[in-house]
Amino acid sequence: MIRVYLDWNVISNLKKPEFKALDDFILLHKERLLFPYSPAHFKDLMKSFSPENTKFETDLKKLQEICGKHYLGWRDNQVVPLFGTPQEYFENSKDQPENSYLDEFDFEKHVSDLDDLGKDLGLDNAGTMIKDLLQNQISGINLTEESKGLLNKMFPNLNNDSSLWDFVKDYGSFTKSLMQSGSYYRDFRKNLGEYGFKVDANSGNWNEDEVIQNIDIFLKSINTSFREYVDTILKSQQDKYSYYDFFTTAYLVLDMIGYKSDKLPKSTDNIQNIQVDADHAFYGAHCDYFIGMDKKLLLKSKVLYSEFKLPIKVLTPDQFIGEINAVIHLEDDKKHLIDNIFEFYKKEKIVESWPPVEESEPVVEAVKLDKYLFDFFNYAVYSYYQSEEIMIITGCISILRSLH
Repeated sequence: MIRVYLDWNVISNLKKPEFKALDDFILLHKERLLFPYSPAHFKDLMKSFSPENTKFETDLKKLQEICGKHYLGWRDNQVVPLFGTPQEYFENSKDQPENSYLDEFDFEKHVSDLDDLGKDLGLDNAGTMIKDLLQNQISGINLTEESKGLLNKMFPNLNNDSSLWDFVKDYGSFTKSLMQSGSYYRDFRKNLGEYGFKVDANSGNWNEDEVIQNIDIFLKSINTSFREYVDTILKSQQDKYSYYDFFTTAYLVLDMIGYKSDKLPKSTDNIQNIQVDADHAFYGAHCDYFIGMDKKLLLKSKVLYSEFKLPIKVLTPDQFIGEINAVIHLEDDKKHLIDNIFEFYKKEKIVESWPPVEESEPVVEAVKLDKYLFDFFNYAVYSYYQSEEIMIITGCISILRSLH
């Protein structure tokens, strides 16, 4: 089926009168189109969760009505299609403590937890021993006149004699502040700009397929490229990372260096708003269409889809109905099934061909289809055996294996 990923803003607005035509179209074509939901939808939805909030229940029901059991989940370092309703997902996740991930950056707590675990295993003060080792190593931080302004913003308690433990603690505090406070993130982003780490003010007018190329030129001054910079950020945090980490970090880097940066206007907004947008763009990359209303989200998504050569069409709700109507395969009842299929074969749409090496082998041509054959296949392979005058047609779909 044709896979359509709706950003949360689209789904949450379907209950409004001005979106009735879109809502009716989606419900009418649910047998032809697949609308998956993802963890990103729940990150948005859970912002309004409370037992007294009837709007939450309305939004949850709408999500279930649109998406059914089609869930895109993250398992074993890859996105996989799973089955489960939004209601079931909610029941399994509603008791998870909010912002529990911030505990990852409380390194004093990690020391205490390791001490407790060590006692159970007969190893006293295991966490304290690691802390002592870090306290006896110099951090290697070099505060120069050029760098101390930005570094003091990130790590206010550090100096050139600070220990590695001092750095670890300040890194944890910096990350928590970045995640929790929108004003802190905006201020940090502004500081980056003041130190020259901000793309041209005209970057908003760049074509999406030129953005990364232009950023690479911008980053030449520090002898790196966009991909290398993202890679450096990730390797500073962990030895191994997934393509989810790379894609969402790349999205955040675009925002941080000034390409279509999110203004975060509300007092409750913070870097997590950008992270959720990055998640929507990531899961949307595993579908055929990504539909959204936030122009900055759509443009950053287009840039990354172009960079990673992902054939996802990015549309607004206004564009969606016309676009989908153009690719839905409505069979002509007056024609035979084979005649319907042969209408898809067009010489100008051949993407690859293989002439026969031996006489018994077929002429093989792979064709990009204008419409989705049976609302599922977007490619077809036509194999013609000349001596037998037999044609074998195999439907194919483009599958995203990796973003990286």
